[in-house]
Amino acid sequence: MFDNKKSNNIIKLPFGTRDILPSEIDERNKIKELISREFRMWGYGEVNTPVFEYTRNISVGAGKNWKDKLINFFDVDGNPVSLRSDMTIPIARLAGMRLKENQLPSRFCYFADSFRQSGTQKGARRIYNQAGLELIGFKNSIIADVEVLIILINILNGLNVKDYKIGLGHVEFIEGLCDWFELDIKGRDFIRNRVILKDFVELENFLNKRDTKKAKIFIKLLQPESSIDKISNLISDIDNKKVIQSFNYIKELNNILTGLNNKDYFITDFSIVRDFDYYTGLLFEVYCPALNDIIGSGGRYDKLIKKFGKDIPATGFALDIDLAHKAIEVLQGKEELKILLKTGNNADIGDSIKLIEIARKLHKMGVIVELLYEDKPELEVFALEKKYNIIVEVKSNFKDLEVLDIKSNSRKVEKINDFIEGLKRR
Repeated sequence: MFDNKKSNNIIKLPFGTRDILPSEIDERNKIKELISREFRMWGYGEVNTPVFEYTRNISVGAGKNWKDKLINFFDVDGNPVSLRSDMTIPIARLAGMRLKENQLPSRFCYFADSFRQSGTQKGARRIYNQAGLELIGFKNSIIADVEVLIILINILNGLNVKDYKIGLGHVEFIEGLCDWFELDIKGRDFIRNRVILKDFVELENFLNKRDTKKAKIFIKLLQPESSIDKISNLISDIDNKKVIQSFNYIKELNNILTGLNNKDYFITDFSIVRDFDYYTGLLFEVYCPALNDIIGSGGRYDKLIKKFGKDIPATGFALDIDLAHKAIEVLQGKEELKILLKTGNNADIGDSIKLIEIARKLHKMGVIVELLYEDKPELEVFALEKKYNIIVEVKSNFKDLEVLDIKSNSRKVEKINDFIEGLKRR
């Protein structure tokens, strides 16, 4: 059946998808283990929702443009369904349908793939592997926001992400500035789109046609700023309730975080605008100089769950595992011992069984062991590629072995029992 060349063409993956090999999976699992431990320490329980749901549910709060980014198909009964584009909307649906008053506040976390339609340009993704949490039903909004931000900081520090900053913004700040400019719906949509695209040149040109003095202040207020006092000076002449209240919220949040010795991680960034429409208050994004993309984001969505039945406030964040992986220079934590175990020559069945018996003894000690039953050219290159620490060659008498420490490039010959006892003392 392989003779027909036409039927044996190599079919590429659909755009926006990729394969992930074991070495990368191993590192990503370590990232997830650290995140999971942090979630558990704060009482967050893992939830899972269906990969696809009815499109009318997934579309709630997704925004005008997001409906075009859903990956849609029809169920067997003819109803339109969509792959989830994020996890917040499905969890809001779960909370609205399932949670009872005596279960609040609820703390949920997740590790899941989300799916979004995208263009075919190089580097575009349609699968997003995320870790996140949702704090649901906590009435004191600012304390709830502080909790999720502290957890996010702990995770980023635990992962050893270098020089990151978390930008803090607010949905109502730009809305208030648009009120201040007395813009109509069309003008507000233009502002929102330009801010999402970070096209401040077009934005400034648009605003200058209406009021050059106000335009200058507007543009300055959209620049990331580490000093809350500078922003306070800029808005002192803006008489708008939304601007003042949203700024005061960020200022109070900043003061609390500073009191908890976390000031250096935050900047104020009122240019943060999310594609999703469900956010109602605080917005935040994680920036890392090593990457152009945002590795995490979140905020408050107090009206979303109401669309599914119950009027419950909520806040949360999602961290992009793929991007977090790229941002990490060295994964923290205890290094696992990984051994590549082989015989001197191609092993027969009897020698292979003996090799398996040795591996089982090492497995009971928590050592990762991969077996080679035959000769392998460029063995050290192979071991380095798979991140093994040690190559162990069992001699033909199955009493002695030669140990090569790859990092130090040192070799020694010792008895098998002595080698095993030495590992127990590590």
